[in-house]
Amino acid sequence: MKETGCVVSVKDEAAIVAMPVSKECESCGACLMAGSGKELLLLATNQVGAVEGDSVEVEIAAGRVVAAAFIIYMIPILLTIVGFMIGSAIVGGSADSGLPIVLAVVFLVASFIGVWLYDMRLRRVERRQAVITRIVHDDSGEKSPLISKVKLGG
Repeated sequence: MKETGCVVSVKDEAAIVAMPVSKECESCGACLMAGSGKELLLLATNQVGAVEGDSVEVEIAAGRVVAAAFIIYMIPILLTIVGFMIGSAIVGGSADSGLPIVLAVVFLVASFIGVWLYDMRLRRVERRQAVITRIVHDDSGEKSPLISKVKLGG
Protein backbone atom coordinates (compact mmCIF):
# COMPACT_ATOMS: atom_id res chain seq x y z
CA MET A 1 0.00 0.00 0.00
CA LYS A 2 1.39 3.41 -0.99
CA GLU A 3 0.40 6.72 0.60
CA THR A 4 1.69 10.28 0.29
CA GLY A 5 2.49 12.42 3.31
CA CYS A 6 4.64 15.19 4.73
CA VAL A 7 7.73 14.59 6.87
CA VAL A 8 7.13 16.12 10.30
CA SER A 9 10.46 15.25 11.90
CA VAL A 10 13.58 13.21 11.18
CA LYS A 11 15.93 11.43 13.57
CA ASP A 12 18.75 9.15 12.41
CA GLU A 13 17.26 6.88 9.72
CA ALA A 14 13.63 7.28 10.79
CA ALA A 15 11.02 9.91 10.03
CA ILE A 16 7.57 10.75 11.33
CA VAL A 17 5.23 11.30 8.38
CA ALA A 18 1.82 13.03 8.59
CA MET A 19 -0.75 11.68 6.13
CA PRO A 20 -4.44 12.31 5.52
CA VAL A 21 -6.74 9.48 6.63
CA SER A 22 -7.69 7.21 3.74
CA LYS A 23 -10.09 4.27 3.50
CA GLU A 24 -7.24 1.80 3.00
CA CYS A 25 -5.41 2.66 6.20
CA GLU A 26 -8.25 3.26 8.69
CA SER A 27 -7.92 -0.10 10.45
CA CYS A 28 -4.31 -1.03 9.73
CA GLY A 29 -2.95 0.01 13.12
CA ALA A 30 0.45 1.10 11.87
CA CYS A 31 -0.38 4.78 12.35
CA LEU A 32 -1.33 7.05 15.21
CA MET A 33 -4.20 9.53 14.93
CA ALA A 34 -3.18 13.17 15.16
CA GLY A 35 -5.13 16.31 15.91
CA SER A 36 -8.77 16.19 14.79
CA GLY A 37 -8.52 12.63 13.46
CA LYS A 38 -8.11 13.77 9.84
CA GLU A 39 -4.38 13.01 9.82
CA LEU A 40 -2.30 10.01 10.77
CA LEU A 41 1.26 9.97 12.07
CA LEU A 42 3.45 7.12 10.90
CA LEU A 43 6.99 6.19 11.87
CA ALA A 44 8.82 5.20 8.69
CA THR A 45 12.32 4.20 7.71
CA ASN A 46 13.90 7.10 5.83
CA GLN A 47 15.98 5.45 3.09
CA VAL A 48 15.85 8.40 0.69
CA GLY A 49 17.22 11.11 2.98
CA ALA A 50 13.99 13.11 3.25
CA VAL A 51 14.09 16.17 5.50
CA GLU A 52 11.43 17.95 7.53
CA GLY A 53 8.77 19.46 5.26
CA ASP A 54 9.35 17.11 2.29
CA SER A 55 6.34 15.51 0.63
CA VAL A 56 7.11 11.80 0.42
CA GLU A 57 5.66 8.52 -0.77
CA VAL A 58 5.42 5.90 1.98
CA GLU A 59 4.97 2.19 1.36
CA ILE A 60 3.65 -0.41 3.77
CA ALA A 61 3.98 -4.03 2.72
CA ALA A 62 0.58 -5.40 1.64
CA GLY A 63 1.17 -8.58 3.61
CA ARG A 64 1.21 -6.60 6.84
CA VAL A 65 -2.14 -5.00 6.04
CA VAL A 66 -3.73 -8.37 5.23
CA ALA A 67 -2.25 -9.94 8.37
CA ALA A 68 -3.50 -7.06 10.52
CA ALA A 69 -7.00 -7.35 9.04
CA PHE A 70 -7.02 -11.11 9.65
CA ILE A 71 -5.95 -10.71 13.27
CA ILE A 72 -8.43 -7.92 13.99
CA TYR A 73 -11.48 -9.51 12.35
CA MET A 74 -11.05 -13.25 11.94
CA ILE A 75 -9.43 -14.29 15.23
CA PRO A 76 -12.41 -13.07 17.34
CA ILE A 77 -14.89 -14.74 14.99
CA LEU A 78 -13.00 -18.03 14.98
CA LEU A 79 -12.56 -18.08 18.76
CA THR A 80 -16.26 -17.31 19.28
CA ILE A 81 -17.15 -20.32 17.14
CA VAL A 82 -14.62 -22.49 19.00
CA GLY A 83 -16.08 -21.40 22.36
CA PHE A 84 -19.59 -22.26 21.20
CA MET A 85 -18.49 -25.66 19.90
CA ILE A 86 -16.66 -26.50 23.14
CA GLY A 87 -19.75 -25.51 25.14
CA SER A 88 -21.96 -27.66 22.92
CA ALA A 89 -19.61 -30.61 23.30
CA ILE A 90 -19.60 -30.26 27.10
CA VAL A 91 -23.42 -30.28 27.37
CA GLY A 92 -23.79 -32.97 24.71
CA GLY A 93 -25.70 -30.76 22.28
CA SER A 94 -28.54 -30.05 24.72
CA ALA A 95 -30.69 -27.13 23.53
CA ASP A 96 -31.71 -26.29 27.12
CA SER A 97 -28.21 -25.28 28.28
CA GLY A 98 -26.84 -21.75 28.00
CA LEU A 99 -23.24 -22.92 28.42
CA PRO A 100 -22.39 -22.75 24.69
CA ILE A 101 -23.46 -19.09 24.55
CA VAL A 102 -21.58 -18.25 27.75
CA LEU A 103 -18.40 -19.90 26.48
CA ALA A 104 -18.77 -18.18 23.09
CA VAL A 105 -18.92 -14.79 24.84
CA VAL A 106 -15.98 -15.69 27.12
CA PHE A 107 -13.89 -16.74 24.12
CA LEU A 108 -14.90 -13.57 22.24
CA VAL A 109 -13.82 -11.33 25.14
CA ALA A 110 -10.61 -13.34 25.54
CA SER A 111 -9.88 -12.90 21.82
CA PHE A 112 -10.33 -9.11 22.10
CA ILE A 113 -7.93 -9.03 25.04
CA GLY A 114 -5.47 -11.25 23.14
CA VAL A 115 -5.62 -9.06 20.02
CA TRP A 116 -5.12 -5.94 22.15
CA LEU A 117 -2.08 -7.46 23.95
CA TYR A 118 -0.62 -8.61 20.62
CA ASP A 119 -1.08 -5.10 19.21
CA MET A 120 0.68 -3.56 22.23
CA ARG A 121 3.61 -5.94 21.78
CA LEU A 122 3.89 -5.19 18.07
CA ARG A 123 3.84 -1.44 18.70
CA ARG A 124 6.85 -1.80 21.00
CA VAL A 125 8.82 -4.33 18.95
CA GLU A 126 7.96 -3.58 15.32
CA ARG A 127 7.91 0.21 15.11
CA ARG A 128 9.24 0.66 11.58
CA GLN A 129 6.71 -1.06 9.39
CA ALA A 130 6.74 1.59 6.69
CA VAL A 131 9.45 2.80 4.32
CA ILE A 132 9.77 6.18 2.60
CA THR A 133 10.32 5.20 -1.03
CA ARG A 134 10.75 8.60 -2.68
CA ILE A 135 10.44 12.36 -2.30
CA VAL A 136 7.48 13.68 -4.33
CA HIS A 137 8.05 16.64 -6.67
CA ASP A 138 5.57 18.49 -8.88
CA ASP A 139 6.07 19.04 -12.66
CA SER A 140 8.28 22.12 -12.17
CA GLY A 141 10.78 20.11 -10.13
CA GLU A 142 9.77 21.79 -6.89
CA LYS A 143 8.73 19.84 -3.84
CA SER A 144 4.99 19.27 -3.90
CA PRO A 145 3.00 20.86 -1.05
CA LEU A 146 0.49 17.97 -0.90
CA ILE A 147 0.20 18.01 2.86
CA SER A 148 0.43 21.10 5.02
CA LYS A 149 3.39 21.14 7.39
CA VAL A 150 2.50 19.81 10.84
CA LYS A 151 4.23 20.81 14.06
CA LEU A 152 4.46 18.31 16.90
CA GLY A 153 3.99 19.37 20.48
CA GLY A 154 1.82 22.42 19.96
